[in-house]
Amino acid sequence: MRTMNRNIVLVLTGILVIYFLLLDTLAKPLFESQASEMYGAEIRVSSLQVSPFVGRITLHDLRVADRSNAMRNLAEADRAFIDINMLRLAQDVIDVEQLDVEGLLVFAPRDTEAQILRPLVSDDSGIAQMGLPDFSVPDVDELIDSQRDKLDADINALKTGMEQGEAEWREKIASLPTAEDIENYRKRIRSIKRSGGLSGALSSLGEAQQVQKEIQADLRRIETMSKEFRGDITEMREELARAARLPQIHTRELISSIGLDSDQLAQIGNQILRGELSGILQQVLAPVAYSNEGSINPETTMPIMIKKATVSGPLLPSGAGLSARGELTDFAWPLVNAEQPAKLVLNGETLDGGTLALMASVDHRDTPNNSVEVDIQRLPLRNMPLAGSEGMTITLDQSLANLTGRLDIQGDKLVGVLDETFSATVFDIDLSEDADQGTRLIAEVLESSNDFMMSMNIGGTVFEPEVSFSANLDQLIASTLETAISDQVQKLTNDLQNQISDQIGPQITSAREQFDSLAALEQDLQKNLSQLSRLK
Repeated sequence: MRTMNRNIVLVLTGILVIYFLLLDTLAKPLFESQASEMYGAEIRVSSLQVSPFVGRITLHDLRVADRSNAMRNLAEADRAFIDINMLRLAQDVIDVEQLDVEGLLVFAPRDTEAQILRPLVSDDSGIAQMGLPDFSVPDVDELIDSQRDKLDADINALKTGMEQGEAEWREKIASLPTAEDIENYRKRIRSIKRSGGLSGALSSLGEAQQVQKEIQADLRRIETMSKEFRGDITEMREELARAARLPQIHTRELISSIGLDSDQLAQIGNQILRGELSGILQQVLAPVAYSNEGSINPETTMPIMIKKATVSGPLLPSGAGLSARGELTDFAWPLVNAEQPAKLVLNGETLDGGTLALMASVDHRDTPNNSVEVDIQRLPLRNMPLAGSEGMTITLDQSLANLTGRLDIQGDKLVGVLDETFSATVFDIDLSEDADQGTRLIAEVLESSNDFMMSMNIGGTVFEPEVSFSANLDQLIASTLETAISDQVQKLTNDLQNQISDQIGPQITSAREQFDSLAALEQDLQKNLSQLSRLK
């Protein structure tokens, strides 16, 4: 009997030993599946240890995918120690009494795309649109080419107008009384005088009156044409002046057509860090927005309570030499389950004196009242991939970053300002072979820029955030592009001047000669008219 009991005990003991030996292996896929489904994106661990009787779980090489970007992880950790209240777990509540995370990294890039079960926000959400839009770098040559048709049309119109004006004045000149006509008047009058004089020769009176009528008609016609002549002279001179100004006029139009307004320029300078900034803001705003709009179903969402959590690690993949530590207390999800405000305090320092401080408070017990305050001083950054643009890959080799600011969420309203400065900056830029001229110009600006600043103003609501930017890097890019355009347009100006000289130069010369002839004729006519008037 004792032998049988001993054998039963041994068998049960063996079963328990096998169970506990296999428990961790069996728990890993179950944990990954359930955690991923609850979170909405891929969660992976290399291994885990479970102590079910004391409610302790240890996770190794934790990887939590970013629901807003499949090519990076929201968080990575070497180890995570979790103490769970097992009695509360039986009530479908995850009550974490203590959470310790070691070796924490946030926004770490991935080599492969993560499986996203539910995006952080929908594509049409205002939160999704808050990231900086892609900027298409303008190609200077294409912009100038796009203006050539208009320039050619203006030149042809000017040429046609001058040719028509010249033809019309040739007709007018042909209709004017010539020196021969005036001499004939003189001969007729001399003939009348020889016949006895105007006053005494009754037989010559009719002829004299006829000459007088003809002279008066010519006087009226010449006077009218003289006014027209002076008006046309002024108009043609204005056309000639416009021809001289034509290249400058189109230079201004060309620079305007590039679209380098302040908003678009802000996109160029600020998009280089958009992955970090917009990603952080989306992670902050999305859970607040979900809670505020009441889209979380308490019937299907398992409550999570974290009384206390500690984190430590390098924190940022690009933060050189950064060592951070922090504490989170009284966090609850959904946020309305909180019994008191949740607080996060995070501090860090680098080997060469850089510092990081972040404080956040979340309170959804009544009207949502949340805040995030950050102060980063002289944080060395290394090998940070930046957004770049089509045809240009940008990496921030090194820089010293300062960032200060605060974001407040009162109900649904956002109010915040983030100021950033970067010094001792070195960019590594890789251009594709077919990169256009505008892209190459911006690459030159970045490679020659050591210091730059950016300011981000945040407003609107958690559902429709409004973000505006300003940066001195934008001014550098604008100045460089405009200089390049001006250089190109100067070449175009020279071409246009040559074209004007070759195509309509002869017409301009001919018109000027006609103007000079008309001016001389007008002077002669005035003398002759004076003589005719005395004859009259």
